[in-house]
Amino acid sequence: MIKKIKFLYKTLGLVILKKQIIIAFNKLKRNQNQNQIPFKSFGLKNKHVFFGYYDLNPISNDNSKILAIAVPLKRKTSSVALIGYFNTENEKEFCEIGTTQTWCWQQGARLSWSLNNDKIIIYNNLYNKQYGCVFQDIKTKKVVKQLSFPIYDLSNKEKYGLSLNFSRLQRLRAGYGYDNIEEDNTKNEKASSEDGVFLINVDNNTSKLIISLDKLSNIEPQDSMKGAEHYINHLSWNKSGIRFLFFHLWTKGDFRSSRLFTADKNGENICLLENEEAVSHYDWKNDDYICLTTHSKKFGSRYSIYKDKSKERVILNPKILDKDGHPTYHPSDEDLFLSDTYPDKYGERKLFTYKVKKEKINIIGAFNSPIKYRSDYRCDLHPRWNNDGTKIAFDSTHTNKRTINIIDFEDIIHT
Repeated sequence: MIKKIKFLYKTLGLVILKKQIIIAFNKLKRNQNQNQIPFKSFGLKNKHVFFGYYDLNPISNDNSKILAIAVPLKRKTSSVALIGYFNTENEKEFCEIGTTQTWCWQQGARLSWSLNNDKIIIYNNLYNKQYGCVFQDIKTKKVVKQLSFPIYDLSNKEKYGLSLNFSRLQRLRAGYGYDNIEEDNTKNEKASSEDGVFLINVDNNTSKLIISLDKLSNIEPQDSMKGAEHYINHLSWNKSGIRFLFFHLWTKGDFRSSRLFTADKNGENICLLENEEAVSHYDWKNDDYICLTTHSKKFGSRYSIYKDKSKERVILNPKILDKDGHPTYHPSDEDLFLSDTYPDKYGERKLFTYKVKKEKINIIGAFNSPIKYRSDYRCDLHPRWNNDGTKIAFDSTHTNKRTINIIDFEDIIHT
């Protein structure tokens, strides 16, 4: 028995060693070809620098600044995060604007530029010992508006916000919510009638529950929902702010599943858009169409275009797009989107653009993800366009710590 254990241990060690050699070779090969697509990295000594989720844009309208979050080089999210920006011409000088304890590895602090004022940034923080949100002037550092509720996504005119229970989200999906306030007041309820999707009136600083978890659990329920805990994630307004999408998720033990809904601003005219395959990532192509990645045992991962409030679905070429990623459409070209992949068996994540009509993929680059960045601590590329589609920003750990990076889209040839 002892001989068998020693043999297995030795064999496993050789497998790990072989994998590490291949990873090192791929890293060397990648570094030798580093200049095929030049990019600029923004980082700080002894700190992780990142932005967060891919559905927000860190680059200012004039392309002169890039927003970032800086935290100590440790895994815990209990550290105070610095909120600020880099000038895009100086990747080493970080301009600190504020701080927050309300952040997570995957979605950051929901940091963004105000669409109404180029001098204002928006991010979640603690307010009166509860989750809240601030609007802050980057020049004076003055908080010009304080909301008593956290914001997940703001409508295009910033009159309304969408929100959810970030404590419940963190408890049921670590890495996506906040744990500053330990108590989830709905933890004893599987699908609360007092929790779900909230509409925030920014002007009046008020919150209203518009879609409850209890209601969602009773819309075309699945057998796997029995005894499961329900929650919300990934709220996103469409381009004009008249409808929004959200994920309804449920979990029991190690099982987790999800589906996609859309609804009007007040939570009315609810549409269950995907109820068969597990939903993963999304982007509004325009007011009526959504790009969505899904996964199932039968079909694997695939990208599809859904028409809101209908059964219409177009599956994109599954021979090319057969892995999950984070898609975002070019701001002025509905035929082109940006996306990425998760680490392959050698730790490489690919960044790419895709031409829908030509069914053509263009690999921009591959970036190593060290093995320690896994689970809720992982750092996805989360690629994002700037407002005019001339630059691409992404997070990465290819330097063995988090950095935020910019690529000039003009450097990419895509015919």
